[in-house]
Amino acid sequence: MISAEDLTKYIGQKVKDPYGRDFGYIVHVYSEVDGSITGIEIAQGNTFSTIDPSRIKIDGDGIIILADWKASAIKTLSLMEKIRKRQRALEELYSKQEIPKSTYDEMKRKLDTEMVKIRDDYIKIKNKLKERLNEVEDQLAQIDKAMIAVKMSYISAEMSENSYKNSIEVLRQAKDGYMSEKDDIRKTLDKLDLLDKEGIDLKTPTPIGNTSEQSSKGDQNKSDIPMPIPVKVINTL
Repeated sequence: MISAEDLTKYIGQKVKDPYGRDFGYIVHVYSEVDGSITGIEIAQGNTFSTIDPSRIKIDGDGIIILADWKASAIKTLSLMEKIRKRQRALEELYSKQEIPKSTYDEMKRKLDTEMVKIRDDYIKIKNKLKERLNEVEDQLAQIDKAMIAVKMSYISAEMSENSYKNSIEVLRQAKDGYMSEKDDIRKTLDKLDLLDKEGIDLKTPTPIGNTSEQSSKGDQNKSDIPMPIPVKVINTL
């Protein structure tokens, strides 16, 4: 957890997002008397906004501001992974008969309830990622369109070489940033789907001792079935 004291050193400095794009400047750090951060004021041109401290990441000598969808996805993935691990641990203990069924049922019910709550956030996050993915793809299409126009102007001698290089470099950097974000969104969606699928595959195990009990009961039931009486037919003709 980043402390307010550490973060105040970066006030006035430019910050970037994880994809190398300029995000803005840190102008203030909101904190409690115990030093915990409650928000960070960011200036983006003439626009100011307060972002959640969960979006802040120190990277070397600079500050990285995570996208809103990224911070939300990290939180949801972390909670889902923690619940899945506890569910697997519970199933393992029960299968080894190290906990009674009453305790197993109670703990399983609590974990299932927590997972239902998380799944609501999971659905919202997936929708947010898909919306952002569409926005990124629209921007990439716009950049490609602009690149073609710039190249045509340069080839037709309507633009100087220096202007052409400057324009293409700006567009190239923007495209690289959006391509990196697009790849990150797709990977995050795959992680969410994989973790959700693990929950579907989780099945309540049968305690080890029950298998032998069921087998012995089956053998006992078989022994209770009366054997057929052999009948011999004698031909008296």
